[in-house]
Amino acid sequence: MPRRLALSSLLVLLTLSSASAARQAAPDSLIQRIASVGDSSAHEGAAAIVVSDRTEVMVERTGLGHVHRSRLVKILSEEGARDLATLRFDYDPASNLIRLDSIRLIRADGSVMAIDPATAVDLPAPADMIYWGARMKVLSLPRLRVGDAVETRTYKKGYQIAYLQDSEPVGEEDEERYIPPMRGHFYDVVTFRESLPIAEKSYRLQVYRDKPIQFAVYNGELRSSLAFADSFFVYAWEANDVPAYVAEPRSPDDTDVLPKVVLATVESWQEKSRWFHEVNEPVFAADDGIRRMVEQLTKDLRSDDEKMAALLHWVAQEIRYSGLSMGKGEGYTLHPGVMSFEERCGVCKDIAGMLVTMLRAAGFTTYPVMTNAGSRVEAIPADQFNHCVVAVERADGSFTMLDPTWAPFDRSVWSRLEGEQHYVIGSPRGEGLTQIRTFAPQESRLAIDARSRLLADGTLEGTITLEGAGASDSRLRGAIGEAPAANREAFFATVLAPLGPGVEITRAEATQPRDFSRDTRWILGFRVPRYAAATESILAFVPPAVRVAAENGRLTRLLSFTQMDERENEALLWFTQEVIARDLVEMPAGFRVTGEIDSVRVDASAGSVRAETKPSGARLHAEVRAVTAKRTVPPHEWAGAAEAADSLRAFGRRLVWAERGGR
Repeated sequence: MPRRLALSSLLVLLTLSSASAARQAAPDSLIQRIASVGDSSAHEGAAAIVVSDRTEVMVERTGLGHVHRSRLVKILSEEGARDLATLRFDYDPASNLIRLDSIRLIRADGSVMAIDPATAVDLPAPADMIYWGARMKVLSLPRLRVGDAVETRTYKKGYQIAYLQDSEPVGEEDEERYIPPMRGHFYDVVTFRESLPIAEKSYRLQVYRDKPIQFAVYNGELRSSLAFADSFFVYAWEANDVPAYVAEPRSPDDTDVLPKVVLATVESWQEKSRWFHEVNEPVFAADDGIRRMVEQLTKDLRSDDEKMAALLHWVAQEIRYSGLSMGKGEGYTLHPGVMSFEERCGVCKDIAGMLVTMLRAAGFTTYPVMTNAGSRVEAIPADQFNHCVVAVERADGSFTMLDPTWAPFDRSVWSRLEGEQHYVIGSPRGEGLTQIRTFAPQESRLAIDARSRLLADGTLEGTITLEGAGASDSRLRGAIGEAPAANREAFFATVLAPLGPGVEITRAEATQPRDFSRDTRWILGFRVPRYAAATESILAFVPPAVRVAAENGRLTRLLSFTQMDERENEALLWFTQEVIARDLVEMPAGFRVTGEIDSVRVDASAGSVRAETKPSGARLHAEVRAVTAKRTVPPHEWAGAAEAADSLRAFGRRLVWAERGGR
């Protein structure tokens, strides 16, 4: 038998073996539920629809949650059939387990095929940079057709992130490993919208009366209820006829836009803060090697700010981001500083822990901090964090925030991409939920200055200088700092690519990427043959700095704005910025710039542009000021900023004319 045919036959046999030999007819009530949601004509563009998604949670006094979930999805198109052909269930064996209780395929003709859950394959989950042993159960289904429905029933217990328990395999009966580290407490964040339309979704939670929850609903409305049942409170939330969510360009994290309920038994952020401090306090002891390194890095520095910056940049550059499990303590517990110092790797919490350890060795009062990069943390004290940073307490009781994970090749001790970010400091007295201030566009200024001259044949020669602060500094510095030195000239050429495919780099100077004493500065000499359209008596061209600012989206954040018919949700641009581009272009002998001052001005709340070209005899002066004014842009403010961006793009294509003997 040919090898390909043999393999095909094996796959067929495996698929058939996963299905029960006996087929049954679906109950009329189930058939009616599936039929009631309609077909593709009722849900334009949807590949499938969630007929029902029901979750029931029972919380023990220890905080251990038992989660039963039933989900029924109807296929509306061939695309939906392909999407549902393989089911995947993720879990982390260090802190939770998942059991597939029932998998059923309800055919369009009303017959039911039971799929044996035992045929699911347990595999390592895909991992990138964090290797903590996450796993997944994968199950392939028989051939699906439009009109079929897939029903899954699962049971899960534990918590989502490995905090403190051992990672060594133990039996399912060992309940202790699944109890959350903040023992006795339970939290959850449940969203009620997804990429498929939903006919019905519900979440029901049962807790003991002496552990009531506090909750709030965000980004929409949900039906909610509270009932009494013996010694329990029973909370419930429900939504019906929820449209599919389609992510838009620059969409923020889903939890910032999807309807959600946030719930927790913890009374306050101060309580959470004290717990985070207590579980991590033992890991910050320094050894002789760390103390010697701290002394070496700070011995010639006088001010506290200089010492903090020196230690932060050493940690940022020397502790690489790579998450290897240390076993007990993985998750919310930081690796001991001596371990990170020896291994020279870790994830954000371990990199932060390394900096806390070194700062304490230098005499600073320092604490680890929970934060969420890229999305909000709501007022309800449920875990909503994905990142760990550092706080240094000053003599007056104020805090200086440091983030070593986001500081590689960034002069700032706190990334300008992390403005308006919520955080909770882990301190012995307990801290509340706080927010980083808004960063002004001028704090991430990019200056582009070009001095150039045109030759009579249209060739442009000159020098362009780029100098960046804040987020602009990190984008310039990181671009060359993270690339081999041999590739730098090629990257410089991409920066000047708007000047044309024939651009030549004649000079290249740049601040050393690890020189954090000053903002990054590049000086690039260039030559562009046939840059200007040229005849014997006329030259037509665009000023080079204006052109670079108007076309290079990596440099100019305002270019992130593009025209859309309308926008449903806010956009996340991460940082604000001011770009100032200036040109001085000299004409060849006998030529003069013609015309009057040409200018553009568009002012909008989220972004603005002011641009001008000013003839001055044999010289042209030009200046552009492009401002991205908001990190998070409300939907109704997008169009105004997009107009400013379009005006900048158009100005970057507007020709300036020079004539031989012109006036």
